Amino acid sequence: MNLSKITDIKNKIHYEASRTEAPEGFPKFHDIPKERYTSQEFYELEQEHIFSNSWVVAGREDQIPTPGDFFTFKKLGEPMLLIRGNDGSIRCFYNTCQHRGAPVVRDESGSSKRLRCQYHSWSYDITDGSLVAVPDEHDFIDLDRTQRCLPQISCDTFEGFIFINKNPLAEPLRDYLGSAAEMLEPLDNLSLKEIYRESMVIPCNWKITAEAFLEVYHFKHIHSNKEGWATLDSRRAAMGLYPGGHSRMVTGYSDQHINLSGMQGWDDWKALDNGDFKTMESTSQEYLEMLDCTSTAVSYFPNTIIPLGSFGYPVLLFWPIDIENTLLEWWYYGPEDWEGNAIPEHWQKRAKQFDQIMDEDKYNMAPMWESLKSPALSGIPINYQERRIWHLHEEIDRQIGHQNIPDELLMDQVLEPHLES
Repeated sequence: MNLSKITDIKNKIHYEASRTEAPEGFPKFHDIPKERYTSQEFYELEQEHIFSNSWVVAGREDQIPTPGDFFTFKKLGEPMLLIRGNDGSIRCFYNTCQHRGAPVVRDESGSSKRLRCQYHSWSYDITDGSLVAVPDEHDFIDLDRTQRCLPQISCDTFEGFIFINKNPLAEPLRDYLGSAAEMLEPLDNLSLKEIYRESMVIPCNWKITAEAFLEVYHFKHIHSNKEGWATLDSRRAAMGLYPGGHSRMVTGYSDQHINLSGMQGWDDWKALDNGDFKTMESTSQEYLEMLDCTSTAVSYFPNTIIPLGSFGYPVLLFWPIDIENTLLEWWYYGPEDWEGNAIPEHWQKRAKQFDQIMDEDKYNMAPMWESLKSPALSGIPINYQERRIWHLHEEIDRQIGHQNIPDELLMDQVLEPHLES
C-alpha cells in the first residue's frame, strides 16, 4: 500500500466523521432476504459454488518447513493433507487411498518419506502423489498405477499462508486476491511466529458470524469497557471494496482512547509506544503508523478476516459446519521469538483481551440466530456503514450464478461503481 492510498484513507475518514447523511447518489439497499441465512437450499448452493471454488486459508508454510512434513485438513468436508514435497513445494492431496478408500495418513501432523496407507500399504510419493508401491501387485489384473495417483487440490502460498481451492482449474491465487493483496504485502509476514490458536463453535449461520466482523456499527454497543466507552468510533470508519468480494475497513479511535494513547487527535498518525511488543518490519513506515493509530482489517472472500496491527495480527476463519453452526478459528501471529513453551506475559494479556472480544461477539450471535429465524423478522435492512456485508452477498450471488438462485433471494448488483481497482 503506497503513501497516496494511505492519505486517501485518512481523507475518507475525515469525510465519514463529518457527514450527516448517507453520501449523495449512494444506492438504496433493499432488505437482505433472511432466507439467505435460513434456507437449506441456499446453504447447499454456497457449499457447491463458494466453498468448492474459492481460495481459502488452510495453514501456514512454517507448519511444514521440511520435505515430508504434513498436516491434515478437513474444514471443506473431505479429508485432505498438506505436505511439502522433496522439491520444497507445498501441495494438497485428498487423504484417500485409491485402493479401498482408507486415509493415507492418520495423524493430524507429522513427517513421512512416503504416504503409506495403513490398511494394505499402498504407498504414494510425497511430491506428486504418484502410486509407487502396491503389495502383491501381480494379483491385480492390468493395474495402471498412473490412474491411481492421489487426487490433487489446487494449492498456493501468499505471504506465508497456504491457500487451497477444490477447483483443479482455479484461477491463480494472486489474481484471485487482486488489489486486496496490498493490505498484507507491506508487512514482513514470513518472519512471524504463531503466538497461539483458539476456536469456538457458534450456533448460527456462517454469514451471521462473519458479518459481525465486517462493520463497527455495533462496536460501542457490544464492546464497551467497564467505564462505558469503546476503543473505536464507528463514525470514523472508512470502507474499501475490492473486486472479488474482498474488502477492508479502517476505523479511527474514540476520543477516550486517543487521550490514553498520547495522540493529539484521531488523525495524529504516528508510531506509538507499544511497550513490550515488538513492531513488525515493513516496507512502509507510514503504513505501520496507520496500523498503530487505527483499527485496520482486511477480509478475503469468502471466509477470512484479518484485523491487522503493527505488532502482529489474528487471522479469523469462518467455517460452516452446517446451516446452523459455524467453527470460528483465530490464529494470532507476531514478530517475536522466545524460549520455552509459555508465551510472554504481555502476549498472555493481549490474548485474554482479544478472546474477551470474541466471547462478546459469540454472546450476541447465538441468540441473534434464534431470533432471526422468527416470523417477526421479514427482512434485514442494511445501512451505508454495513456496506461490506452487502458486498459479501453480491459476490456470493456472482459465484453461485444468478440463474441458480430463486428470484426472491437475489441481491441487487449495485456496488460495482464503488469498487476500487
